[in-house]
Amino acid sequence: MRWILPIICWFWAVSAQAGAWPREAGSFFVSLSVDQARAQLYAEYGMKGDWTMGVEVSMPKGRRLPDVTGFMYRPIWRGAGGAILSFGLAMEQRETHAAAVWPILKGEAEIATRAGLFWGKGFQTGWGDGWAAVDAQVERLVTTDWLNEGLTYKLDASIGLKPTKRLMLIAQAQAWRRADTQMLRLETTAGWSMGKATLVLQPSVGVIGPKDPRVKLGLWVEF
Repeated sequence: MRWILPIICWFWAVSAQAGAWPREAGSFFVSLSVDQARAQLYAEYGMKGDWTMGVEVSMPKGRRLPDVTGFMYRPIWRGAGGAILSFGLAMEQRETHAAAVWPILKGEAEIATRAGLFWGKGFQTGWGDGWAAVDAQVERLVTTDWLNEGLTYKLDASIGLKPTKRLMLIAQAQAWRRADTQMLRLETTAGWSMGKATLVLQPSVGVIGPKDPRVKLGLWVEF
């Protein structure tokens, strides 16, 4: 179906995180963003064999160390109608979250590994072309688990539409759980395409856990 490829290309442009669709070999995607909680740089590169590799560096406010993540993912299944399922791995170094409980650990690094499944599907509507995606990940600390909290589970679900050639709209729910601590955050995105660059505005609000409203400003670039 001819509309599938434009949807996938659009998803590449709007996804500032690892997802189901691989990036085209030899292509780059870079995202710069900032909100009340952190500043972030995200980059992806498409490799041969449907592999996509990338790095994310963010500096949360109030931390002494940045979060640095390297990741890779690849499709493992393609279904009828453009559905796709990918598998990904990641490793992250960051300041231990136990520092929020024990301030003496501020500046202490921890390392975590993540594995995930990423599903996506493009579709058509009377309001424009769109897509849906679900990302499920599980994380395990490699270094000392100071709070003995075990695995961390993450689940993101999003739906997006492109009502015009330049306007992109996305709604996303982000869920996270570690031991007895859980979080749910709702985020909306409006992107305005300017060729290879897209200006992005992303307001969000917490539903479970921290309920602070945030507004993220971003610039996404493909080349």
